[in-house]
Amino acid sequence: MGDTPGFELSDLLGSDDSGYELAELRVTMPTAMAHLTEREQRIIALRFYGNQTQAQIAAQIGVSQMQISRLLTGALAKLREHLAPDLTPS
Repeated sequence: MGDTPGFELSDLLGSDDSGYELAELRVTMPTAMAHLTEREQRIIALRFYGNQTQAQIAAQIGVSQMQISRLLTGALAKLREHLAPDLTPS
């Protein structure tokens, strides 16, 4: 085994597969999103699925860009709580 040219022990060892994490996120995200208000869900959807800027979202919702920033920060904190509770600071 050790005398085989080009063969390393690391070739036998597994490695992290980010595909599993992505699949898990796809399963858990709807449950986490359900903990947000309708307004927060809309802001998250516009920002991350619609690729809109905070200013564009603010114009659609009828608030300032600064308010969108605050709402987005709060919504992301809620999502973090539900997606990775062990990583959320107490």
